Amino acid sequence: MSNALTSPSVAYSQTTVFPSSSSAPTPLTRVFFGFSTIDTDKTGQTQLFDIQLINRDLLNAFYTRVGERVMRPDWGCKIWDWLMDPLTPLLHDQIVAEVLRICEEDTRVVVLNQQIYEYQNGLRIEMTLNYLPYNVVNSFTATFEQQQTAYFSNNSDT
Repeated sequence: MSNALTSPSVAYSQTTVFPSSSSAPTPLTRVFFGFSTIDTDKTGQTQLFDIQLINRDLLNAFYTRVGERVMRPDWGCKIWDWLMDPLTPLLHDQIVAEVLRICEEDTRVVVLNQQIYEYQNGLRIEMTLNYLPYNVVNSFTATFEQQQTAYFSNNSDT
């Protein structure tokens, strides 16, 4: 059974850019190139670049159950299996560990902060991420609902 992805709900806020070494890409330099068919009927674009691509890759990891990916039975997220469980301190720690595990698999981001909340019929995970090599700090929110729909918001205008 696959997860239904709804349209992402995006909220915009200020992005903080920290000064870094001269080796960081300029805003016009595209470092990461990718492809996605999600929401192409709305955006008309199938190509994704840089931070948009990193966000899509994180979403793919969070919204894929472990065992769903063909030929990669260990890839995916275990949070879907815990949605019906009460949010105890032990489960909270397991969810934090899972969030960190998924984000650590992507070397383009560093988790600066994460919060887990009960949200309607599921969970909401809010993270502050540092996007490498840009040294851009931004928030990333993933919401999991028990009826297997998922959506995210990212406070980025990139």
